[in-house]
Amino acid sequence: MPAWSEFQSRLRRYVGGRVDPAWADDVTGDILLRLVERQDSLGQARDPLAWAYRVAANVIADHYRRRTVEMRALERVGAEVDTADRSLDTQDHETMRRDLEACLMPFALELPPKYAEALILTSFQGLSQVEAARRLGLSASGMKSRVQRARGLLKRRLLDCCDFELDRRGGVMDMRCRRAPADREPTVAGGRAAGQ
Repeated sequence: MPAWSEFQSRLRRYVGGRVDPAWADDVTGDILLRLVERQDSLGQARDPLAWAYRVAANVIADHYRRRTVEMRALERVGAEVDTADRSLDTQDHETMRRDLEACLMPFALELPPKYAEALILTSFQGLSQVEAARRLGLSASGMKSRVQRARGLLKRRLLDCCDFELDRRGGVMDMRCRRAPADREPTVAGGRAAGQ
């Protein structure tokens, strides 16, 4: 399908000129998904190509809105962590960090291997993204993209399994696990069912 290949190439160039190169593939994929989801509207469009680019522009705008929200949330979490760090002694902080890692590690290990590895090196083992990139033979921007994608996948997994109660500022106040579907036993680290 030469026309489809040409459209994909043009779309990729269009996206590449409007978003950070590290996000271009993800945003292009989001646009293609949105086009497929809304293909019924395509049949009613007077100019299908203009309609497709309008959808693309909307997805790019959504991407920037989402990134802004994520950056604000990360800044807020960073400020809260700094405040908490000052109020906790070193031993309490280390205990909390180990407990949190133990809770998150099973989710991280379920990610595709390249994302799990990037997340574990940077978030669990404390390497900078530059150090992790050197260790894995990647460019710094490639590692940054991989870590961001890993964090997004981890967030989705957490949101799929748990309900979070947030305060007015978006901070997590409480979390409850959702019940596992009846055809699937709940698992814990190591793959054993809970209670075994």
